[in-house]
Amino acid sequence: MIIKRKVEEMLSYLEDSSNLQEGKAEVLYIPEDEKEIIEAIAECRDKKIPLTVSAGGTGTVGGRIPLEGAILSVERLDKIISIDPQRKRAILQSGVLIEDFLKELGERNLFYPPFPTERTAFIGGNVSTNASGEYSYRFGSTRGYVKKIKVILSTGEVLEIERGKYFADKNGNIEFENKKIKIPSYLTPPIKCSAGYFSRPGMDLIDLFIGSEGTLGLITRVEVELIPALSLPFIMVVFFKENKGLKFVSEVKRSRKLNPLSLEYFDRGSLGFLKKDFPNIPDRSKEAIYIEEEESKNILEEWIGLIEQYPVDDTWLGEDSKSYQKLLDFRHKLPENINEYFKKIGSRKMALDIAVPENSFPEIFNFYQTLRLNNQEIENILFGHIGENHLHFNFFPKDEKEKEAVGNLFIQALKKGISSGGTVSAEHGIGKMKHKYLELMYGKKGIDEMVRIKKEIDPYGLFGLDNIFPKSRI
Repeated sequence: MIIKRKVEEMLSYLEDSSNLQEGKAEVLYIPEDEKEIIEAIAECRDKKIPLTVSAGGTGTVGGRIPLEGAILSVERLDKIISIDPQRKRAILQSGVLIEDFLKELGERNLFYPPFPTERTAFIGGNVSTNASGEYSYRFGSTRGYVKKIKVILSTGEVLEIERGKYFADKNGNIEFENKKIKIPSYLTPPIKCSAGYFSRPGMDLIDLFIGSEGTLGLITRVEVELIPALSLPFIMVVFFKENKGLKFVSEVKRSRKLNPLSLEYFDRGSLGFLKKDFPNIPDRSKEAIYIEEEESKNILEEWIGLIEQYPVDDTWLGEDSKSYQKLLDFRHKLPENINEYFKKIGSRKMALDIAVPENSFPEIFNFYQTLRLNNQEIENILFGHIGENHLHFNFFPKDEKEKEAVGNLFIQALKKGISSGGTVSAEHGIGKMKHKYLELMYGKKGIDEMVRIKKEIDPYGLFGLDNIFPKSRI
């Protein structure tokens, strides 16, 4: 096991895409196997040092950045243990890079549907945050594909939790090994959601750990479900002269013939952020919709027939590998440019990650427009996963006065989303930056119930302190 104690050796582990600046640690462990992980956990437990698990660093809420204590990186747990084409299952160590996994699957004509946009993410981090990916409009989030996990607890116990083995009874209790856990009384909304501990009547134990953001234990191994490789996809980007994107997407969803893999929204400001990289973006376009779909005999004609009913400036089509990659880059470049811009202006990432049920989306979309109209002095952009009723609302405050104003706007928007049956975090988790948002969603009682579960499973208060809820609540 590699152990590092010099500050300069740990700096790269004290950052992620959140731009959180307060990270610090006194030791970094880089184990190569589970035996060394158990040793590191025991050392932290004996010295009463909190331990933060570090994955790929692609998170946006500071989840892997410790505010004190130790870091344990799973980067050397990077083996794909097995891929079974017959059972359509794969077993991976938690430090496997998604891009490496997808490459191996491609060679076997298989596919992992919830793969994240950030290909340098680790599979363990995806499970810990219930990550969603490029194709989650059609296939859903990570949770639906995780069949088994191996977890090491702060006690040193090693649990193998298989889906379908442990369920909550009618009183809300889950019994497993020598433990009995009562699930929270709140309900996780039945939409795209990555906010706090999962809770549903009759729920499976494995779902408590999925999305727990490294607060309950350390995931070392994951078994996931696979599907056959998709047929060759194509991409279209439709640039609208008028604000017709919402209506267009509604028609797509009602269609019986169209079944896209991905539907993404870009407002005028988003297109401005991409203009330097893609100078052919039409200057006057108000919005754009990015579409990815599997190629079939008549499907392209169906799309073109729908698009022709709308006032558009241009439509980009990527069918061959070169043009497809260019349009894929168009989708991926925006989050990169946004993160760079936050660093440039010296601000933490200030972004909303709300998702709502289908029937509530038009209302919250219009609510966002009203917020923007009433606060035009603060730079902002709106983009994201419109197919899943989930947009990212980013503000770029330039001084403390604007930061305070943005904080107030966020509370207004979050309350609106929650009252509509939505979630305060659809895909990026809570981490260290959205505690108060989660309490808005579940109330003090809901947070207290999460804290109780944390203490029961992690009695030493070792893992992931300040993720999901503040350390002061433990």
